[in-house]
Amino acid sequence: MKALLARFSSFSLLVQVLWVFCFFGMIAQACWLCQDLLSQRLLWRLHLGFFILYTSQVGLILVKEKWVCILTILQGMLALFTTANFIFSPLLRFVGGAYFIVTIPSIERLKVYQYVIVSLAFTLQMFSAYVLFVEFNDSTEEPPSREGIDTI
Repeated sequence: MKALLARFSSFSLLVQVLWVFCFFGMIAQACWLCQDLLSQRLLWRLHLGFFILYTSQVGLILVKEKWVCILTILQGMLALFTTANFIFSPLLRFVGGAYFIVTIPSIERLKVYQYVIVSLAFTLQMFSAYVLFVEFNDSTEEPPSREGIDTI
């Protein structure tokens, strides 16, 4: 446990925030999956897919796998075309709730709000994929040595 905590604290702040949101997403998907399996079983395949994506991201971030960004992009595309279940959706729901407390929007504003929030969520999802790729990129590797190679 100490090794995992040490590895988690070695990440940059953006990766730590991303991991926390993925962890909460994994828990939420597990709850929704259980709810689906115990009731109508309508969206259980979709929630299972998102649960697998979130769980994979949580694990692969901890092992510093550079290609976890592919899963983040896949989740963003799946969320864009299905239920808008992006990594930062809980944060954007909080912002949206605060916005609705302050103002009483019309139907036109609701459509614009929906478009802006989904666009922002997708942009944040792609930004998180970029952060993961850059953070875990092994650019510090030294090029292979040229020992034993004869030059002509």
